[in-house]
Amino acid sequence: MRAALAGLILGVLGTVIVLQMMRRSEVAPIANEVTYHFNTCVFGKSDFPDSDIENGRLLRRSLVPVQASVRFFDTQYNEVKTAEKPGRYGAVVRIDLGDGAPTYRFITLYRTPARVRGDITSIPTTAQIPAEFGIDPAIIRSQQIEIGSVIQDILIGYEDSKSPESVAILLAGLSEMSPGDPPAYLSHSAEIRNEKWWFGLEMRLGLETEYRHLVDLPKGYEADPVKRWPLILFLHHADAGGPDISLVRNCALAGLIHRGMEVPAIVVSPQRGDAQLWDIPALNHLIDETESQYRVDPDHVYLTGVSAGGDLTWDIALTYPDRFAAIVPMSGESDPRDAARLRDVPVWVFQGGKDPYVPPALASQMVDAVRQAGGHAHLTFYPDAGHDCWDEAYSTDALWTWLFAQKRGQPEASTPGLPSP
Repeated sequence: MRAALAGLILGVLGTVIVLQMMRRSEVAPIANEVTYHFNTCVFGKSDFPDSDIENGRLLRRSLVPVQASVRFFDTQYNEVKTAEKPGRYGAVVRIDLGDGAPTYRFITLYRTPARVRGDITSIPTTAQIPAEFGIDPAIIRSQQIEIGSVIQDILIGYEDSKSPESVAILLAGLSEMSPGDPPAYLSHSAEIRNEKWWFGLEMRLGLETEYRHLVDLPKGYEADPVKRWPLILFLHHADAGGPDISLVRNCALAGLIHRGMEVPAIVVSPQRGDAQLWDIPALNHLIDETESQYRVDPDHVYLTGVSAGGDLTWDIALTYPDRFAAIVPMSGESDPRDAARLRDVPVWVFQGGKDPYVPPALASQMVDAVRQAGGHAHLTFYPDAGHDCWDEAYSTDALWTWLFAQKRGQPEASTPGLPSP
């Protein structure tokens, strides 16, 4: 009898333990999908808008308990309870789901000087902003492209357009601009301003984005404890993202190094995780961290990437042009209207003529735009190559000779094998 009772108790305990393990294994993916919602992200009074987890009631009735807490910060990163002044605010939302580790959401809010009535997305498509929003009319006139782009994204319903937060991001960015600022393209857009502001707050809270990354040290690094080395930040294509770092280990430049190619530089290859987005300030901070941990020559920092990583190569360089000695985007694209920011950064682009994803004309547009701005940009065009032209490109000796000859802040050094403009 006692043995049977003991067996029953052990069976129940075993079942409970298994269920708990199953719950914990299921919590992480559920937590990443939980959405936190504010009634509006643009408001006109001191009280912050009401908010809650989307489908919160349903989640709370499930086997996995869920709780959310919110902290608010003003534009100077002070924690506040109310929005006493117009301008940018940030909501840091902590979501606790079962016994899993907490996840966070970072939501931009904007308080207008006067109360705004009606649906926030009902902005006229003429890219005009009502006076109640508190934006200088001169800024509205000079930033028509930025304003119109956000309105278009909302109307079309792009996946990346987080209406109404996208409007809050736009208004916060515009409120921080000056009437004399040039039109905001990618590198100094409201979105980039928002990323930089959030990264500053995340750093203060210890919640900054961190990327898994590989570090390949050059041959001879340990032999000379004084010598400083060039640094290359390599950015992978979309298919190498996820939880498995070996996908990066076998991708393009990182893969060639893995298979024996020697590069006389420190090569850092970050990976975008499943639940992560690329964050340009966070990647810039990764360079800072690498420079503090390894013997890096800060005047010889280079940037290269393939496909989506090629897009990101352009975007990071446009955002932080003073950081790099040269960049090498491959099978990537960006906004040519911003190209003047790269007039002092040598560029060598590689592009396949039969690329089904990035039309070759886009590579030519970026190269031409940099040249027209007075910069030095070169294009190697492989007529018969498709999207993945990078193994051939990275195996080109002339590329490495040219790359390591470039020094930050100095005129481009011309080397043998460099394509003529």
